[in-house]
Amino acid sequence: MVILHDHDYYESRKPRPDLGPLKNFLRFVWDKERKTFLDRTAKEWGQLGIFYACFYTVLATIFAVQMKISIDYVSRLDKPFFQYTGLSSKSFGGQNYALFRFSRHVDSPGIVFKPNSMSTTSPIISIYNSSAIARPKRYIRALTDFLQEYNTNITKYDVNCEGDNFQWVRNDKPCFFDIKKLGECSRAPYGYTNPLQPCVLIKFNKRFDWVPKCYNRSSHLPQNMPDSLKRMIEQSKKFYVWLSCDGANNVDKEHIGEIKYIPSPGFPVEYFPFSGQPHYLSPIVALQFKNLTPNRLVTVECTLWASNIKQRSSYSLDFQILIDNRSTTI
Repeated sequence: MVILHDHDYYESRKPRPDLGPLKNFLRFVWDKERKTFLDRTAKEWGQLGIFYACFYTVLATIFAVQMKISIDYVSRLDKPFFQYTGLSSKSFGGQNYALFRFSRHVDSPGIVFKPNSMSTTSPIISIYNSSAIARPKRYIRALTDFLQEYNTNITKYDVNCEGDNFQWVRNDKPCFFDIKKLGECSRAPYGYTNPLQPCVLIKFNKRFDWVPKCYNRSSHLPQNMPDSLKRMIEQSKKFYVWLSCDGANNVDKEHIGEIKYIPSPGFPVEYFPFSGQPHYLSPIVALQFKNLTPNRLVTVECTLWASNIKQRSSYSLDFQILIDNRSTTI
């Protein structure tokens, strides 16, 4: 079968005369005879433009739909984007504190512990001389590195913000957290040598524009709040996001021993809210375990207490700690 073409087709198939490299290139850019630019006629460029216009329109539509679905999903979450709608003030026991109103519900904040686990599979602080990965010097180094962030230029901060007449004003300098308040948990070896009384630092996560509703002496306290914490709240004149830590179950409670909270079992209200201030330092509470049972893995559960913190489960944070009963050296 022979396919016949018209005269123009055969003319277009004839080889073009060789004009030399430069003239060949100039002819490729603009050919006067064929009226082509970059070897395409105006009609061919139009067809190509229509194709790519349709292609990128479909591509952009798919992208826009995907972004709309993603943004709608994220906007239904309670974290981390909230809108500031105004400033109000409220008095707590004769002390004025600035509070903020929000256009959206703000979910409960969280806490983390330091030093971080040496294992990626379980949050365990294991102090054993027989294991290189559990030797105290690793934890000492981790705590030292973590606290370096708090050794900063205090001129960037308000160093008097924890006074009795403190009033938080938006755009002011953030409160300075002085790690010296953590006592012996602020300096090496952090209780990781004899006598072995290890420190664990509980850091409050940054929750954008979250304002605590603190329990105070006149508050109706939850029934499941520890009695020791209730007594402390009833005696306290200051306002905190309160913190309590204990064993996860009765067996853990028997072996956890005394926990010393340094400087107090709570995070001062003066450090809230975090609204993106530069150089903001999250508050810390140090837990010092005074007499853990050696060679016993103890699960510790820590709970945050404020009336606007949801108690979705029995704890906000848990970790495990295990110490050796033999002499501890770095």
